[in-house]
Amino acid sequence: MDKIKKIYTDVLYVSKVVKTGNKKAIILVAVILSQLTAITDIGIIIFFAAIITGSYDQSNIFSPITEIVIEYKFILPIMVVLRFVFIYFQSMSLKNLELNVQRNLKVFLLEDVFDKSNYSVADAYFFVNILAGHISFFYSNLTNFINNSLQTVAYLAYLIIADSRTITTFGVGAVIIYFPSKVLIKKAREYMHESYEHTQQSNKEVQRIVDNMFLIKILNKESEEINNFSETIRKLNTSIFNNHKFGAFTSFLPSFITMFVFSILLGVSQIAKSITLDFIGVTLRLFQSLGGITGSVNQIINSHVHIENFYEMEKNKDNVYRENFETSTLKNNKAIEITNASFKYFNSENYIFEDLNLSFQKNTHNILTGPNGSGKSTLLGLISGVFYAEKGKIYSSSEKYGYIGATPLILTGSLRENLLYGNDIETRDEILLKYLKEFETFKEDANYNLDREIDNKSLSSGQMQKIAFIRALVSKVELLLLDESTANLDERTRKQIFDILKKTNITIINSTHDPENFKDVDNHYRIELIGEKRTLTKK
Repeated sequence: MDKIKKIYTDVLYVSKVVKTGNKKAIILVAVILSQLTAITDIGIIIFFAAIITGSYDQSNIFSPITEIVIEYKFILPIMVVLRFVFIYFQSMSLKNLELNVQRNLKVFLLEDVFDKSNYSVADAYFFVNILAGHISFFYSNLTNFINNSLQTVAYLAYLIIADSRTITTFGVGAVIIYFPSKVLIKKAREYMHESYEHTQQSNKEVQRIVDNMFLIKILNKESEEINNFSETIRKLNTSIFNNHKFGAFTSFLPSFITMFVFSILLGVSQIAKSITLDFIGVTLRLFQSLGGITGSVNQIINSHVHIENFYEMEKNKDNVYRENFETSTLKNNKAIEITNASFKYFNSENYIFEDLNLSFQKNTHNILTGPNGSGKSTLLGLISGVFYAEKGKIYSSSEKYGYIGATPLILTGSLRENLLYGNDIETRDEILLKYLKEFETFKEDANYNLDREIDNKSLSSGQMQKIAFIRALVSKVELLLLDESTANLDERTRKQIFDILKKTNITIINSTHDPENFKDVDNHYRIELIGEKRTLTKK
């Protein structure tokens, strides 16, 4: 009972945050269509039986209608058509519900990600894309459960009216079903939790490999990475298979036990003598709906695991300590000051940084080095206020930030739109042209056409990076964060960019794997990773 109550509570919570206005109407329509389908089913079975046998029970409440159908047989195909119409529109209404919930939930979760919660890239992708699908799937299965339950009631009611002795069959079957189903559902739930964890882990592995593809190839670590990834997927598949195994067994258990008990009663009692063709037909439909109920229950349990995680995510999102980041005037010409800061990603137990103390001076060029996974990108996120420290304090004297990664953001649009993306300062074309010429961007185009259409497929790595740097300069950023932004550039282009930056009053924090390319810098900080512990030293 407690589990049912929890499912109900979680569903109500999700329903509040996922604002799908026609949700109740869609569910009601699906339920009505489901009942019409069941009623039509029973009618078709009765009429088929009467037509085939050439007789019918005149004491049956449907006997007047049956008599009409036997007389006017064209009514039967009309009922068959109606049945499939009901099924079709029921299916469409459920799919509409699923897609509406999924769309609204994806938007809601994306807003959450942009709300500066401490999500890793893999977690953000999982929550927005995968979690939304599972939760929307929950609603469609919940409606299926309601539909199948109501259909079961309709079929069972008819069978009891036809022969009250059938209640014994289903009563005994229900008792037998209860205990093994309880055990199987519990086990399936455990495997679903495992599957959820392994899915998240596999997403993080893919993200890590993609982010470091070049380095992995250079170091000839492909085989090692493939083997590790293969093992991660093996664990995921094992948990999925185990969950499916128990789920499949649970789905056909009620039908199997009921049919088994029914067959025994047929063999040892006089009930067989009173069984009619319509009785058999409705019984088979009952077994089918029972299977539908347990199948839906299994899917509901699986999907509810994701709803639980969504609930926990939303409950804990206020634990992102926004007050620990502050923009203010700092003493001693400091741009950034970090004091006793500790940080971990949402849904993680391991701290990336603990009691971190660090400062950067204004108008300096600083490089940040360290092995993969040491937390260089995370530190840039803390410095910019994208992530928040759980403990400690981060002070910044900068109001405007710029960020350039290994693959800069390029819009499909005009060159002008790309240069001005995120810029809230009115900028004349003359300024844009000045920077384009200084950076020697599109030097093959003597006129530097600002209206030319570009995208990330039509540009070289150097052109994309130059656009990103110009974008930062015209926005008049005070602090520029670079995350392997020059990794794919040749030495000449890299030197050209930083020669231009030296003329500005911009504080630069540059995360790189290759400090040899940046010998002429003011400070070099290195993050060392020892197990789960990180230490930061100034070289």
